[in-house]
Amino acid sequence: MKKLLFVLFALPFIAFTQADVKIDKKYYQVNYSQKLKQPLSVDYGIRTRECNATRSGMDFFAEKGVITSSNTDYANNEWDKGHMAPAADFNCNKEMLYKTFTYLNSALQHQSLNRGIWKHLEMHERELAKKEKVEVIIDIEFDKEPKKVPGGASIPKGFYKHIRYKTGKVCYYFPNEAPKKSTYRDYQIQCDK
Repeated sequence: MKKLLFVLFALPFIAFTQADVKIDKKYYQVNYSQKLKQPLSVDYGIRTRECNATRSGMDFFAEKGVITSSNTDYANNEWDKGHMAPAADFNCNKEMLYKTFTYLNSALQHQSLNRGIWKHLEMHERELAKKEKVEVIIDIEFDKEPKKVPGGASIPKGFYKHIRYKTGKVCYYFPNEAPKKSTYRDYQIQCDK
């Protein structure tokens, strides 16, 4: 009987703690999977600004009340703490920049992808934003049974990036691996919408 009461009491709590959450971080929005301990999607806008707040001394932090990845998930492996909403897009002041350092905004992203063509595409987005407003949606893809790092976070299969601006839209898909192609342009796909 005690076991049955525990199960009946624990099941709703377990289901609640594993729920996906949508969080507005003021400068970007996140749809986050507590079960996967990874973002499912991140939306943000870029506008031209001359900003230069420094990230010196900043490190990723966990959000109260949300089950996220942690430093353990990124230790001693090939996965970077890939900012989905790029820190460089929000460096106008310390408060804006700090909001990008939450684990809600961090995906297990292959280090070669994050530090290479992904970074170059983010720079291209900022160049586009010098001419017009740019909106970005990143959808993170997972296998049905995703591999996990020892800390328990699920490893994304890939990243869809949809970039919208006044004169057009362009979309990309990046497998979560060391890039096999030379530039981000090689990963362009047809936009579905």
